Amino acid sequence: MIIRFRSFSDSQLQEMLDSLVEQQVSGVASISQNGETITFSTPEKIERAIQALEREITRREDAAAGRTRRRSYVSYPTGGKGWH
Repeated sequence: MIIRFRSFSDSQLQEMLDSLVEQQVSGVASISQNGETITFSTPEKIERAIQALEREITRREDAAAGRTRRRSYVSYPTGGKGWH
């Protein structure tokens, strides 16, 4: 399931993050917002949800402070002179 962050306020995102972190130890976690419940049934899914929430919260904080993050791109040689 994909969480659409746009529909949540900053405080709602923080509440979801806090809840998931508290529940992470049990191996099963769920969050409820706007009448919907999302259940994460494996530690990996819980961790991915936590990371996604942390990224979104950081993105919003950076935007509010006028900071932008650059994406780094890796370039690879594409076969040409000297490429074997």
